[in-house]
Amino acid sequence: MFTMLRINTATGATVKEQANTREFLLGARTLSSRLVSREVVPACDPFGRQNKLFFTNGVLSGTTVSSSNRLSIGGKSPLTGGIKESNAGGIVGTRMAEQGLRCIALEDAPGRDAGWKIIVVGKEGVTFHDGEFLAGKGVYEKSELLVERFGAKAGCVTIGPAGEKLLLASGLACSDPHGVCSRYAGRGGLGAVMASKKVIALVVLADGDVKPEFVDSEVFKTGSRRIVKLLQENPVSSLFTKYGTAAMVDICQAVNVLPTRNFTHGWMEGAERINAQTMYDTIKERGGEGRTQHACQHPCAIQCSNVYPDKDGALLCSPIEYETMALMGSNLCLKNLDTIATMNRIANDAGVDTLDCGAAIGVAMEAGLAEFGDDQAAIGFMEEIRNLTPLGRILGSGCKTAAKVLGVRHAPHILGQALPAYEPRGTKGMAMTYLSSPMGADHTFGFTLRDEEVPTTKEGKVNLSKKFQVIGSRMDAMGMCNFVRYSVRNDMTPLLDLIKILHDVEISDVEFDDIVKETLRLEHQFNRDAGITALDHRFAETFYEEAQPETGEKIDITDEEVAEARRW
Repeated sequence: MFTMLRINTATGATVKEQANTREFLLGARTLSSRLVSREVVPACDPFGRQNKLFFTNGVLSGTTVSSSNRLSIGGKSPLTGGIKESNAGGIVGTRMAEQGLRCIALEDAPGRDAGWKIIVVGKEGVTFHDGEFLAGKGVYEKSELLVERFGAKAGCVTIGPAGEKLLLASGLACSDPHGVCSRYAGRGGLGAVMASKKVIALVVLADGDVKPEFVDSEVFKTGSRRIVKLLQENPVSSLFTKYGTAAMVDICQAVNVLPTRNFTHGWMEGAERINAQTMYDTIKERGGEGRTQHACQHPCAIQCSNVYPDKDGALLCSPIEYETMALMGSNLCLKNLDTIATMNRIANDAGVDTLDCGAAIGVAMEAGLAEFGDDQAAIGFMEEIRNLTPLGRILGSGCKTAAKVLGVRHAPHILGQALPAYEPRGTKGMAMTYLSSPMGADHTFGFTLRDEEVPTTKEGKVNLSKKFQVIGSRMDAMGMCNFVRYSVRNDMTPLLDLIKILHDVEISDVEFDDIVKETLRLEHQFNRDAGITALDHRFAETFYEEAQPETGEKIDITDEEVAEARRW
């Protein structure tokens, strides 16, 4: 049974809808993108009444299946101008499942003079609370105040001061298993969309009592244990268990795709100072609140997250992910993990995407506002964002805006969204994925790097990218952590069997992929209807003109090849 809760943010009216539609058997991005494509006017103002924000969990959410409780948030992006799905770990997806919900939709928008509201969803219904006491506060303080009022077990989604001011790089902070709003759906500016509806926090209470009903609970438990075994036996997920995503620093450095000096290089001298082993050793040495393993959701057999402590062992930031280590580290030629952690913490508190802000600071350094490698200047830029100064508002609006204002041609973005942490001239498969994604540059959309025999050639990369667009979309469709894909990419049977046991509906791998591919078609069609053209699916011209020094490569992918990668 698919259940959606619609909340009108202007009138306060709510309605629950239920359906047994096979199309919505899956959830998360498959669901959010279909709802956006059907219910949001493509040409609408992202901050206007016609945009909607959909919070969706997965088909196995609320169960004991490892890594199955991620939250997808969808709407029209103010950053890219097109369809957007951004997802996060944490406990919100689980709390929704306990309330019997697959989707919460925030609709309409109140007038300009409306005050901030907290929307609370619980067993007894939906209530609106005055949220003015949260206005202007950082995410960490907001999180503490929400816990005081609603309890540490409630699933909360909130925004930072950057979101309140509609900055385009603002994200949505979701409660982790400890009640801290530190798990980010950071990409696409969707935090600003929630702010445009004058919702400063969405709270799903822990009073839900909806339990999964299995066709055979013992068989389901066996299937759930099978997923854990597959994850533990897979060398990729096992690597992430020890080192987290930071393991990618050395991998990317080795193949010359570690973004350095505003994406002008793919290799950084001294990268070992910010790699996984250094972070692991630092956390172990400092002890205290530090953790080399940490789960962003329960249950999770991978536990790739971390808690990075300061020199006294007190929590400085949790987590630090590879994408942040690269965009706020090597991209700025910074070689101090404490600096990166401090910038990460400020970003979390301000409520902004570390990737787009890291890329924007890289642009600012290229423009001469500071020297690459200047730790204090980099932290100062993040303080500018948190303090909402004029420069901070520019940087907090992403690297495309920063590049235009500061006069920098080498702007690392697609559709206005900053490139993730893989320098595209050194990995043509990832470049193809960036260029063909309807979400803007997005590494999770089709992660090819580990399967590129010759990363520097474009040969075969259309098909490779499309292959992994389907594999990645499978995980998104189920609300699964993307790292599960390594264990089931060649055989989806273990997950499809669990769907059958839980929902008493059999779905084949072919039918499953057909649903995924149809979702991809809908996403691209929404963007075309929104006015996004093939000309927008390009890198800045400098990526085609200037060779990466380490490989001698330029972007040589044609518009025709990108069109083929977008054709479903």
